[in-house]
Amino acid sequence: MAGYREHISVSGMLGLAYAFAAIFLFGYSAVQAAIAAILTWIAGMLPDLDSETGRPVRELSSVTAALTPMLVFQHSASIGVSSDRALLVSLLVYGFVRYGAPLVLWKFAVHRGMFHSIPALLIASELTFLSYYSEELRVRLLMAVGVGIGFLSHLVLDEMYSVQWNGVRIRLKKSAGSALKFFGKESLPNGFALGLLMYLTWASLSSAGILEQLTQEPAPEVLKITSELEDAPEYRMVEESGETR
Repeated sequence: MAGYREHISVSGMLGLAYAFAAIFLFGYSAVQAAIAAILTWIAGMLPDLDSETGRPVRELSSVTAALTPMLVFQHSASIGVSSDRALLVSLLVYGFVRYGAPLVLWKFAVHRGMFHSIPALLIASELTFLSYYSEELRVRLLMAVGVGIGFLSHLVLDEMYSVQWNGVRIRLKKSAGSALKFFGKESLPNGFALGLLMYLTWASLSSAGILEQLTQEPAPEVLKITSELEDAPEYRMVEESGETR
């Protein structure tokens, strides 16, 4: 299993590469690219929220607790919430994320459980897409894809470090296959993760307007006009001069 330094180093380099690609290949601004790079770097630590050592949880809870109030202020400004209420909600969220969430994770999370999985990767990306406020869909996609890249780098590194080669033969550790997976060993975490993934997928597609486009009926190309209007009420045509006929 790759160490903490390996994960943050690789995700940090990927974040820089992603930022340069966003600027020079896709035309994003430098500020947007910098935010995407930081999110990619942070996401490289996300799967270790279930770590038994405690350091990744402390680091991530601190970073997440600092970022969450900013997201709250973004959304509160867009919907017209007063600054006092936004500040109160931000402080409450900060306290929960900083001190409450780590206790919950240490109590219920299992290392190399569903936090190390493809569904968790998609959940993290979709949460980013839904929580990041921007009027441009492509900006939200930039941030969500960055989180997905950082998260995936962690899973791939864990799988790479589970393969050992002594120069003669390849040997797999017991942890091999425990990162890049779709299902865990326990049915309850599997059901919770897949149910959350389905809901967030629906919410993301709705937010992007894709579901609305799929369910919208196209307008007919040809309008058929008939005179079968026996029950139609009487009407009068009004000309521009105001005279009736």
